[in-house]
Amino acid sequence: MADQKQPAWVSFGDHVRSLRRQEGWSLQHLAKLTNYSATYHSKVERAVRSPKQGIVEAMDSAFGTNGALLRMWRDVERSESGSGWYEQSGEYEKEAEEIRFFHPFVVPGFFQTEEYARVLISHTVPMADEARIQKTIAARKAWRERLRTDDSLMLSAVIPELVLTQRVGGSDVMREQLERLTKEATAEGVTIQLLPLGLNDFTWTAGAFRLIYIGDRSPLVCSEHTTGEHITDEAPQVRRLEVAYNKLLSWALPPDASLAKMTEIKEAL
Repeated sequence: MADQKQPAWVSFGDHVRSLRRQEGWSLQHLAKLTNYSATYHSKVERAVRSPKQGIVEAMDSAFGTNGALLRMWRDVERSESGSGWYEQSGEYEKEAEEIRFFHPFVVPGFFQTEEYARVLISHTVPMADEARIQKTIAARKAWRERLRTDDSLMLSAVIPELVLTQRVGGSDVMREQLERLTKEATAEGVTIQLLPLGLNDFTWTAGAFRLIYIGDRSPLVCSEHTTGEHITDEAPQVRRLEVAYNKLLSWALPPDASLAKMTEIKEAL
């Protein structure tokens, strides 16, 4: 009986085959480099067998993809197991040395209070039941709590001033949210800067995104949308959003002035 393709692994297998052919290697040569059989490699490339982590780590080393192949494997693995989008990005964020955030319309999820998040979720997903709302709130809360806490982790966020003047959920909810932001802004390794009112339109940055830096691996970009996010390490996309983020920083208030502005907005509520 012929081996059956596993649809979830077709793109991964095609990518591995492409990498091997770019190197001019046969399956037998790749087998020698990885200590996994040529038959196993053939099945991975034809997507008739889902690869285990060990062979992917060996191929990542052989191809010199610097963690990119392993990340691709993890994404397919989690997709097959039904893991949520927040769990996928969370695995990378736990390893991160630096994360940069931008959202043009709301406070980035990492820095949202529970009540602020509840208001947003109930409006963006009107039919969401309490269980779904609680799950999403818990995921956003866990984002911040499960990050590495050592001094090497750097968090940077650019937030439009307009976002903080919108009374999401009312004055009490926004006051609590601003208290959270001012506390974060004074924490070790955290930089929060505001984009002042009156700038030219900046939504050309393609909406909400995060840039994730993990050691000497290729940077990752997570582009957020209403029901999830897209994660990639494709160099053109990463570079485009790095340029966008640097431009946003050039427009933003310095950290001290941003903290003073956040305090001013909170006291005016």
